[in-house]
Amino acid sequence: MTGLEIALGAVGQEASRIRAHGEDYDAALQPLKARGDGVSSWGDDGLFAVFTNAYAECRATAMAALTGLSAEMSGTGEGLQKAVRNTAETEAANVQNTEQLGRTWV
Repeated sequence: MTGLEIALGAVGQEASRIRAHGEDYDAALQPLKARGDGVSSWGDDGLFAVFTNAYAECRATAMAALTGLSAEMSGTGEGLQKAVRNTAETEAANVQNTEQLGRTWV
């Protein structure tokens, strides 16, 4: 043992949880996305154009960042699930190859 072993069951379980958190986070953002730019309700007649443009740009940047965060959470869950799958497949291949190695030396 090297001390670098992976508890595949625990990692797989947490991978599912992280992916679910990402999906929940994205679902929570949907109402914010549906609101649009947020400045149309101000009834601006053009006097506040500088402020409304800055607000709309800030809001768009924030929504892009929050959407990216959601994607990263989901991607992390998928990556952990892939690590579990790859580790299990590698361990199975190592066992099979080790068994065959013992037969070839006999």
